[in-house]
Amino acid sequence: ARHWAFQAPKEPALPEVKNTAWAKSPIDAFVLARLDQAGFKPQPAADRRTLLRRAFIDLIGLPPTASELEAFEADASPQAFSKQIDALLARPAYGERWARHWMDVSRYSDTKGYTFQEERRFPYSYTYRDWLIRAFNDDLPYDRFLTYQVAADRMNLAGAEQRHLAAMGFLTLGR
Repeated sequence: ARHWAFQAPKEPALPEVKNTAWAKSPIDAFVLARLDQAGFKPQPAADRRTLLRRAFIDLIGLPPTASELEAFEADASPQAFSKQIDALLARPAYGERWARHWMDVSRYSDTKGYTFQEERRFPYSYTYRDWLIRAFNDDLPYDRFLTYQVAADRMNLAGAEQRHLAAMGFLTLGR
Protein backbone atom coordinates (compact mmCIF):
# COMPACT_ATOMS: atom_id res chain seq x y z
CA ALA A 1 0.00 0.00 0.00
CA ARG A 2 2.73 2.46 -0.98
CA HIS A 3 0.48 4.23 -3.48
CA TRP A 4 0.02 7.93 -2.63
CA ALA A 5 -3.77 7.57 -2.42
CA PHE A 6 -3.45 5.23 0.57
CA GLN A 7 -1.06 7.44 2.54
CA ALA A 8 -2.42 9.63 5.33
CA PRO A 9 -2.15 13.32 4.44
CA LYS A 10 0.57 15.25 6.28
CA GLU A 11 0.85 18.97 6.84
CA PRO A 12 3.96 20.06 4.90
CA ALA A 13 6.50 22.36 6.49
CA LEU A 14 6.42 25.91 5.14
CA PRO A 15 9.33 26.61 2.80
CA GLU A 16 11.91 29.25 3.63
CA VAL A 17 11.41 32.42 1.56
CA LYS A 18 13.44 35.60 1.17
CA ASN A 19 10.57 38.09 1.09
CA THR A 20 8.61 37.15 4.22
CA ALA A 21 6.58 40.39 4.07
CA TRP A 22 5.01 39.38 0.72
CA ALA A 23 3.61 36.05 1.95
CA LYS A 24 0.21 36.73 3.52
CA SER A 25 -0.87 33.08 3.81
CA PRO A 26 0.81 29.67 3.91
CA ILE A 27 -0.06 29.17 0.23
CA ASP A 28 1.81 32.39 -0.61
CA ALA A 29 4.95 30.91 0.98
CA PHE A 30 4.82 27.93 -1.41
CA VAL A 31 4.21 30.21 -4.42
CA LEU A 32 7.02 32.54 -3.40
CA ALA A 33 9.44 29.65 -2.82
CA ARG A 34 8.80 28.42 -6.36
CA LEU A 35 9.21 31.94 -7.76
CA ASP A 36 12.51 32.31 -5.85
CA GLN A 37 13.68 28.95 -7.21
CA ALA A 38 12.97 30.12 -10.78
CA GLY A 39 14.61 33.50 -10.19
CA PHE A 40 11.36 35.48 -10.48
CA LYS A 41 9.84 38.16 -8.30
CA PRO A 42 6.13 38.50 -7.53
CA GLN A 43 4.18 41.10 -9.44
CA PRO A 44 2.96 44.13 -7.51
CA ALA A 45 -0.51 43.86 -5.98
CA ALA A 46 -3.38 44.71 -8.32
CA ASP A 47 -5.12 48.04 -7.86
CA ARG A 48 -8.64 47.97 -6.41
CA ARG A 49 -10.42 48.32 -9.78
CA THR A 50 -8.44 45.45 -11.29
CA LEU A 51 -8.96 43.30 -8.20
CA LEU A 52 -12.73 43.79 -8.29
CA ARG A 53 -12.89 43.21 -12.05
CA ARG A 54 -10.98 39.92 -11.67
CA ALA A 55 -13.30 38.77 -8.88
CA PHE A 56 -16.41 39.56 -10.92
CA ILE A 57 -15.16 37.77 -14.02
CA ASP A 58 -13.90 34.75 -12.07
CA LEU A 59 -17.03 34.28 -9.98
CA ILE A 60 -19.93 35.33 -12.20
CA GLY A 61 -18.34 35.71 -15.64
CA LEU A 62 -19.37 39.35 -16.04
CA PRO A 63 -17.48 42.59 -15.41
CA PRO A 64 -18.68 44.99 -12.71
CA THR A 65 -20.76 47.98 -13.69
CA ALA A 66 -19.31 51.47 -13.41
CA SER A 67 -21.45 52.14 -10.33
CA GLU A 68 -20.25 48.89 -8.67
CA LEU A 69 -16.63 49.92 -9.30
CA GLU A 70 -17.25 53.39 -7.91
CA ALA A 71 -18.98 52.04 -4.80
CA PHE A 72 -16.11 49.63 -4.17
CA GLU A 73 -13.49 52.34 -4.55
CA ALA A 74 -15.43 54.59 -2.17
CA ASP A 75 -15.64 51.86 0.50
CA ALA A 76 -12.47 52.28 2.59
CA SER A 77 -13.34 49.59 5.14
CA PRO A 78 -10.93 46.64 5.49
CA GLN A 79 -13.85 44.29 4.76
CA ALA A 80 -14.78 45.96 1.45
CA PHE A 81 -13.35 43.17 -0.72
CA SER A 82 -14.70 40.30 1.38
CA LYS A 83 -18.16 41.96 1.32
CA GLN A 84 -17.96 42.06 -2.48
CA ILE A 85 -16.96 38.38 -2.63
CA ASP A 86 -19.88 37.42 -0.37
CA ALA A 87 -22.26 39.46 -2.54
CA LEU A 88 -20.95 37.80 -5.73
CA LEU A 89 -21.31 34.31 -4.23
CA ALA A 90 -24.91 35.17 -3.30
CA ARG A 91 -25.86 36.13 -6.88
CA PRO A 92 -27.74 33.62 -9.04
CA ALA A 93 -25.15 34.28 -11.76
CA TYR A 94 -22.53 32.50 -9.63
CA GLY A 95 -24.37 29.17 -9.91
CA GLU A 96 -25.15 29.78 -13.56
CA ARG A 97 -21.49 30.31 -14.39
CA TRP A 98 -20.12 27.35 -12.46
CA ALA A 99 -22.92 24.92 -13.32
CA ARG A 100 -22.03 25.51 -16.96
CA HIS A 101 -18.65 23.85 -16.40
CA TRP A 102 -20.27 20.81 -14.78
CA MET A 103 -22.76 20.59 -17.64
CA ASP A 104 -19.78 20.29 -20.00
CA VAL A 105 -18.35 17.46 -17.87
CA SER A 106 -21.68 15.63 -17.76
CA ARG A 107 -22.25 16.20 -21.51
CA TYR A 108 -25.55 17.92 -20.79
CA SER A 109 -27.83 18.41 -23.77
CA ASP A 110 -31.37 19.60 -24.37
CA THR A 111 -31.61 17.45 -27.49
CA LYS A 112 -30.38 14.11 -28.82
CA GLY A 113 -28.58 15.68 -31.75
CA TYR A 114 -29.22 14.48 -35.28
CA THR A 115 -32.03 12.07 -34.56
CA PHE A 116 -34.79 12.04 -37.17
CA GLN A 117 -36.78 8.91 -36.36
CA GLU A 118 -37.59 9.65 -32.72
CA GLU A 119 -38.28 12.57 -30.41
CA ARG A 120 -35.21 14.81 -30.51
CA ARG A 121 -35.74 16.65 -27.23
CA PHE A 122 -35.08 15.57 -23.67
CA PRO A 123 -38.38 17.03 -22.43
CA TYR A 124 -37.34 17.66 -18.80
CA SER A 125 -33.64 18.35 -19.27
CA TYR A 126 -34.04 21.81 -17.77
CA THR A 127 -34.73 20.21 -14.36
CA TYR A 128 -31.15 18.90 -14.22
CA ARG A 129 -29.75 22.23 -15.37
CA ASP A 130 -31.78 24.09 -12.75
CA TRP A 131 -30.76 21.57 -10.08
CA LEU A 132 -27.08 22.14 -10.90
CA ILE A 133 -27.44 25.91 -10.68
CA ARG A 134 -29.21 25.63 -7.35
CA ALA A 135 -26.62 23.14 -6.04
CA PHE A 136 -23.82 25.63 -6.73
CA ASN A 137 -25.77 28.57 -5.35
CA ASP A 138 -26.71 26.60 -2.21
CA ASP A 139 -23.07 25.47 -1.75
CA LEU A 140 -24.15 21.83 -1.69
CA PRO A 141 -21.32 19.70 -0.19
CA TYR A 142 -19.37 17.91 -2.91
CA ASP A 143 -20.00 14.40 -1.57
CA ARG A 144 -23.77 14.96 -1.63
CA PHE A 145 -23.48 16.72 -5.02
CA LEU A 146 -21.96 13.56 -6.50
CA THR A 147 -24.14 11.09 -4.60
CA TYR A 148 -27.37 12.73 -5.72
CA GLN A 149 -26.26 12.56 -9.35
CA VAL A 150 -25.52 8.86 -9.33
CA ALA A 151 -27.86 7.47 -6.67
CA ALA A 152 -30.64 9.90 -5.72
CA ASP A 153 -33.20 7.30 -6.73
CA ARG A 154 -31.73 4.85 -4.18
CA MET A 155 -31.81 7.34 -1.30
CA ASN A 156 -34.74 7.82 1.05
CA LEU A 157 -35.60 11.36 -0.01
CA ALA A 158 -38.74 12.76 1.57
CA GLY A 159 -40.62 16.00 1.18
CA ALA A 160 -38.55 18.88 -0.17
CA GLU A 161 -35.51 16.61 -0.52
CA GLN A 162 -37.19 14.91 -3.48
CA ARG A 163 -36.09 17.84 -5.61
CA HIS A 164 -32.68 16.13 -5.66
CA LEU A 165 -34.12 13.44 -7.94
CA ALA A 166 -33.51 15.94 -10.76
CA ALA A 167 -29.79 15.28 -10.22
CA MET A 168 -30.27 11.95 -11.96
CA GLY A 169 -30.13 13.89 -15.20
CA PHE A 170 -26.39 13.32 -14.93
CA LEU A 171 -26.96 9.71 -16.00
CA THR A 172 -29.75 10.26 -18.49
CA LEU A 173 -28.88 13.38 -20.48
CA GLY A 174 -26.19 13.40 -23.14
CA ARG A 175 -24.14 10.42 -24.17
